[in-house]
Amino acid sequence: AVKNIQRTLLIMGRRAETVESVPCGNTVGLVGLDQFLIKSGTITDLEEAFPLKDMKYSVSPVVRVAVEPKNPSDLPKLVEGLKRLAKSDPLVQCFTEESGEHVIAGCGELHIEICLKDLQQDFMNGADIRVSNPVVSYRE
Repeated sequence: AVKNIQRTLLIMGRRAETVESVPCGNTVGLVGLDQFLIKSGTITDLEEAFPLKDMKYSVSPVVRVAVEPKNPSDLPKLVEGLKRLAKSDPLVQCFTEESGEHVIAGCGELHIEICLKDLQQDFMNGADIRVSNPVVSYRE
């Protein structure tokens, strides 16, 4: 299926700069494809392209925090922000418990801190959230 890209971003660490074209070998961000890809995918202009395999990670999300908006009217922003966060980071898991509690699971406290910052500033337009203390899941 052919889909249009809104913008092309050149990724430089945590910064991204809008560009018109990108030379081969660079990592880019493509804006406007989030409804077509879950976390990863193969994008090509070839008819007979072979899909690239997803990366396998040796870590799993073991640190969890519960989040809620400080202002109840920001709940839709939180829910949408969690969806966008889950798509943006291959190692984060965002889900809702049966109790209705919204949970972010990450690979460590620093990972959770970065996810919370991204959630609040980038995906919720600065809306305030309450965050529970981190809980570590122990597994054998």
